[in-house]
Order: sequence, then C-alpha cells, then structure tokens
Amino acid sequence: MTGPEKKTNEYVEEVSRTKSISKNLDWLKDNLLPVRVIYTDLDGTMVGPMGCFFRDRESNLTLRPAKALLAALSRGIDVMPVSGRHKKQLIEVARLLGCRNFIAELGTLLVYDLGREIVLNTGNFALGCDDVYKAMVDTGVVEFLLVKYQRLLEMHLPWSEDRDCTPLLRGFVELEAINLALEEAGFGQFVFVDNGVIPRKSPTLDVSELHAYHLVPKGVSKEQALGKDREYRHFKKEETIAIGDAVADLPFSETAGAFFMVRNGLEDNPRLAEEIESRENVFVTEGRVGEGWAEVVETVLGLY
Repeated sequence: MTGPEKKTNEYVEEVSRTKSISKNLDWLKDNLLPVRVIYTDLDGTMVGPMGCFFRDRESNLTLRPAKALLAALSRGIDVMPVSGRHKKQLIEVARLLGCRNFIAELGTLLVYDLGREIVLNTGNFALGCDDVYKAMVDTGVVEFLLVKYQRLLEMHLPWSEDRDCTPLLRGFVELEAINLALEEAGFGQFVFVDNGVIPRKSPTLDVSELHAYHLVPKGVSKEQALGKDREYRHFKKEETIAIGDAVADLPFSETAGAFFMVRNGLEDNPRLAEEIESRENVFVTEGRVGEGWAEVVETVLGLY
C-alpha cells in the first residue's frame, strides 16, 4: 500500500468512526421527531448482491433486514423506496416488501398506493409529448453521449429498457466534465447523475469500474423529489430519514432530518469521506448493505 492510499484509508476509517451511529445517538435524539417516513435506496443499500433482500455483502443469508422492515411497518412507518429503477420494477418490489409508496427513476415519478396515484416530476424540462422518455431521446442527447463517449459509456441493457422518464447508461466518466459537455452542446436542460458502482463488467467498454448513470431533467433529483413528497403529504423534515449508498444519495441530507450512508457506499467511493464529515446530519453505518440498513431502522425505532 502506497503512502497516499494508506492516508486515504486512514481518513475513511476516521470518518467512519466519528460519524458512526453509535457515537451520534444524542444528536439523533435531539434533532429527530418520531420518524414517520424512511426514504431508502434499494440496490447496495436495502438489498444485497443481485438485489436479494436476504443476502448480506458476502452473500450469506440473513433475516435482519426483514425483521427491521417488519418492525417499521408494524409501527405504521412508511418505508418508501427511492430508486433509479423504473415504475414496473418498483411496483413489484414494493408489493413484495409490503410498501405502498415509492419514488422511481431518480425522482421523476412519485408513485402512491402501488400506482393508483402518480405525480410526474420533470423539473425544468418542457415536454413536447406525453412520453417523457421519448421527448428526451428525441432531443438527440442520448445519441450525443454514446458517440462522444464511445468505449466509456453504453446503455445499461437490459435495465435501460421499459423506462418512462430517464435514460439509463453505464460506464465510467468524470461527472463535472460530462455535464459541462452537455451544456456546451446545447443540452443544458439535462443533468448526468452517478447512481453508484455496479458489481459487473462490460467487455465493450474500456473502463476500470462500472457506474450506473441516469440522464435526468435539470431540477430533478432524488432529494428534490423527497422534498416534493414531504410537501405533498405534509411531513416535517424532522419526521423523516433517508438511507443510501451512492453519490446521488448524499444530498438526501438536505431534505431529510438525517441521512445514513451504509458502510459499503463509503468504502466503494472513499472520495465521499470529506463531504460526509462536513455535513452535520450525515452518518455512516457499521454494517454493509442490508445489515447497515437494518442498523439504521433499529436505531430510529429505539429513539422513542
């Protein structure tokens, strides 16, 4: 291990300790009201490898997340998935988990009562038709990205199919540079969002690791949709928490009473350590994926 790598690892460990849940129980009790909504990311957060709710980071079977979910639902807490997945996927996921409400496609769709009520959230993008996905693709922005970033980006097949609002890509690019390129090419009404590392490889890309990326209308984000839901259903900020594992999840801290990063999210992206340390209401779990998710739920249920 080189000197810089060792220093980075030591800093990540330090942040993990100082921002751990166990060291911040007093803050949580002083700053949160009894929680009414738990906004949660799914992949890499609530569910483990291959999207399994009953597997931990090492693919061992575990019932801890299921027990935590049951405890939250029995207390009348709304566990609301917030995901990049599309609506059809999330209706089935929510139904199986006993949840009724969710936010799909990185904030563009707020879905209530398993689809009986849907609130479309397209930010600053003026639609030319009823089909948000088609309207975005028709601008030429997706073709622009695939041509300009050949061997760095591709569609995230098969998960990029059957989407209602946001094109889904995979690869590895510098976010700041790609969003600047969108602005310069006349596609400034859109933003490219990193939704985290994905544990797979692509033989058609020349990248060291794979991330899932969403192209969303400017003004739309997970945290913005969370705030929209809070306003729509009249929840106080202090009555809500959020749990996630990716760069796109960290801004949850702006609209939820507290945000919890599962440990694997920080380990997979150690560059987040400084930002986590700087945000008062952001904490890191000891457990990874579902075990960390359960740790958060158990904690908030035990505060009151």
